[in-house]
Amino acid sequence: MTILRRLRRMLAGTGSPGSPKGSTAQFIRTQTLIRGFYAFLLYLAALNVPDFAGLSRSRELELLWPVAWVDGVGQEVGLKLILAWFLASAVAGAFAPASRAVRLAVFLGLLEFVALRNSEGKIGHSLHLAVLAALALVFLPAGWLRPEASRVTRTSTLVVFSATQALLLLTYTMSGLAKLGGGMYELFSGQANPWQPDGFARVIAERLLETGSTSLVGGWMIDHPWLSGPLLPAVIYLQTMAFVAAFRPALHRGWGLSLILFHLGNSFILTIHFPQSMALLALFFLASPFAPDRLDGRAILLDLPLVGLLRRIIPGLRNVPPVPQNFVRGSGSAS
Repeated sequence: MTILRRLRRMLAGTGSPGSPKGSTAQFIRTQTLIRGFYAFLLYLAALNVPDFAGLSRSRELELLWPVAWVDGVGQEVGLKLILAWFLASAVAGAFAPASRAVRLAVFLGLLEFVALRNSEGKIGHSLHLAVLAALALVFLPAGWLRPEASRVTRTSTLVVFSATQALLLLTYTMSGLAKLGGGMYELFSGQANPWQPDGFARVIAERLLETGSTSLVGGWMIDHPWLSGPLLPAVIYLQTMAFVAAFRPALHRGWGLSLILFHLGNSFILTIHFPQSMALLALFFLASPFAPDRLDGRAILLDLPLVGLLRRIIPGLRNVPPVPQNFVRGSGSAS
């Protein structure tokens, strides 16, 4: 918790508070969102039930470490145990998320299921955010679901939820840094790179040729590099700075929406589909309990990562006063 508070102070924007204040409104919203997360996991489990018959059959698998134990008990038994645990824990999590033992069981069941699916020869990333969120929420304090929870419990609950948000956006920052590092290497080695006008068009063409797929707008984007060209640098900025945005409540809804649009764009352009990630972004950021109730364009602009540096460099921006903001506008003082 201390590390998170230090990070929040270091990465806070112009008007972002240093730590969750624990208002009643925030706490109630957070309770509802966490319940919604476990309901979402039950939905995911139910969505995969039609595949259980095929997943439970013995076949050639490259077992990842979370499911390596299956070899010890035999596939016929091990695969059925994984599927049964996944479904039963998802039901229990939606029914009784207040129990830490149940939340731990949910995390383990989801981890086992995702590891099983990824043991079929190809690593898919669509459920990784759900696994990380399930792990982080194991650390919710006792009594987090009680309406009469103490102020310490409320604050601890908000801190865990905030840490979960930061963890989710950290994955995007890691992806953005990889793109940034690779792009800089390509730039300085004289190769095609993300910053040239047709950089994204080349990426689209390579992806579609590699997979032999046809996207709805991929071909059109290749033919119009003047439009697709700026998108790749924008995505690199969006992903690289995502972790910073986690600590700036004014950016939560905008950053969440931008990442959802990024995933939608990938679906239409690159035929890469991450509907589960979009749902979690909507849950944790579009509905963030810390985001202001009203959009404040100036507060959002001043909180954008790197804009703070521009304020120091550009004289016209240097005297713009910080915009005070609370985690929830109009919610009154913490109670």
